[in-house]
Amino acid sequence: MSTQVNKDVCCPQCGKPVRTKMWTGISADTEPALRQKVLDETLFDWQCPHCGYQAELVYPCLYHDKAKKFMIYLVPEGSEQDLKKVEVDTRFPQLSGVQKRAVTSPMELKEKVLIFEADLDDVGVELVKTGLAAIVEEKQGKAVEAGCFCFANPATDRMGFLFFLEGEANPLKKATRFATYQKALEINAQCSGAQSDDFTHVDSRLAARLLEKYQRL
Repeated sequence: MSTQVNKDVCCPQCGKPVRTKMWTGISADTEPALRQKVLDETLFDWQCPHCGYQAELVYPCLYHDKAKKFMIYLVPEGSEQDLKKVEVDTRFPQLSGVQKRAVTSPMELKEKVLIFEADLDDVGVELVKTGLAAIVEEKQGKAVEAGCFCFANPATDRMGFLFFLEGEANPLKKATRFATYQKALEINAQCSGAQSDDFTHVDSRLAARLLEKYQRL
C-alpha cells in the first residue's frame, strides 16, 4: 500500500503556504499511476497555486515492487535521514532476499526501477555505464556530468544509455552489446566482497572502485 502525507510548503517566491501531497511510500504493484510518474520524472513536480512558481520538491520516498522483489529508498542529498541506522536484516526479516538500494535523486530512482524491471544487475549496469562514459568523454572532448540507463533489448542485443555532457543541452545516446554487460558481471563477481542485505548505494563511485581493483589484479 502506498503512503501519502500532507504538509505545508512555503513558496520560495511569494512566501505563501501551500498544502502539498507527498508520497513517502509507493507500492508499484497497487499504484501503477505513481510508478508512471516516477518514470516520467513528474512525481516531485511542485507548483504554487498562488503565483505559479514551479520547482522540483524532492523528499524521502520508499519505492517497493513486491513482484520484482526490490525496494529503492530515495534520500535527497543533505537529508537528515540516515540509512545506516536502519538495520533492515535484523528488524525486518520478512524483507530478506529483497534487493534494497538507496538513491539521492529522482533520476537515479527512475534508473533503478528500469534496471530491476529489466531483471538486470545494477552493479553490472553501473560498470558498463562507467566504461562508456570514459569513451564518450574521450571522443567528445567534454566531461560527462551524468549518465543513466535507458533500456535493454535482448532481441536486438542492445543496452542503451543517455549521457549528459558539460555545456550541452541535449543528452548523447550510446548503446552497447550484452557481451559488455556480461563482462561487467564477471568483473563484479571477481572484485566484489560480501553483499549486504541492507539499503546500499550502487553508483558510479562504486563502479570506479571495482574497476580500479580489477586493474590491479
